[in-house]
Amino acid sequence: MESPCCAAPPWPAACHARRVTRLFAVVVPLLAGACATSRGNIPLECERGEADACSQWGPELLRQGEPQQAENAFVRACEGGYTDDCISAGKLMMARGELSGAEAPLSTAYQQESEEATWALADLYQARGAAGDSEQAARLRYEAPAIDKPDREFFFEWRPASSGRTSYSLTYAFQPMALASRRLMLGLHFAWNAQGGDEFNAVMGYQHFMTSSLVPYATLLLGGAFQKHTFNVGGEVGMKWCLGPFGHLRTGVGSSVASPLHASIGIGINSLPIELLVLLAAH
Repeated sequence: MESPCCAAPPWPAACHARRVTRLFAVVVPLLAGACATSRGNIPLECERGEADACSQWGPELLRQGEPQQAENAFVRACEGGYTDDCISAGKLMMARGELSGAEAPLSTAYQQESEEATWALADLYQARGAAGDSEQAARLRYEAPAIDKPDREFFFEWRPASSGRTSYSLTYAFQPMALASRRLMLGLHFAWNAQGGDEFNAVMGYQHFMTSSLVPYATLLLGGAFQKHTFNVGGEVGMKWCLGPFGHLRTGVGSSVASPLHASIGIGINSLPIELLVLLAAH
């Protein structure tokens, strides 16, 4: 008797299930073989000096319990520009006591403003204990919480006041590592509201890195209160929640001649993408 699966369609549901099973029986081994072939090429590609392959091969070697070979793979990936692999290579060297060798990859990652590398390099100097190493370790620990933050930021604030007059402000701030490892901030500040209470100020600030994410701050404003035709002075204190190199969220309270007591809720973003867009538009 002819099987119903050999008949012309439509086929019974059982036949559909059987065909799907057969398809999986053929396809799955092919896919597994392709994956195995792909994975098998990674060590060879790494040996040929392909940094991407080394970056993939290093973690696999660690899972296989081969730390020395993983270290070698991470070193090659580091030389190819993979910052995270520089950190991995340095930490593996430190784990086996090779402190002098670990300095180079960790320094490379530190130059790329990696917070993790900065902490690790500080630990290396502290453990090595050569002349000047303690001072280097202290300096790096001072820099570490701030090192991956933006050099320049735009930040926008919504400023509700007890008087019911809501205002807004826009600030362009400079906070490079050269200014006490970003703890000092300089910038320009403009505020306005629907009633025309405009002010334009120079802003100077100090921020304290409790952690790399939580940063209390205080700022001083000096400029002009246009609506009142007078000199403006004021300030703000608050807390920033930093988002690494991308920017921050902030909340605070402030007051000035032009803008009496008000709350402030804002967001700051790394100005570099905006500056690049402006440059591209200009050309």
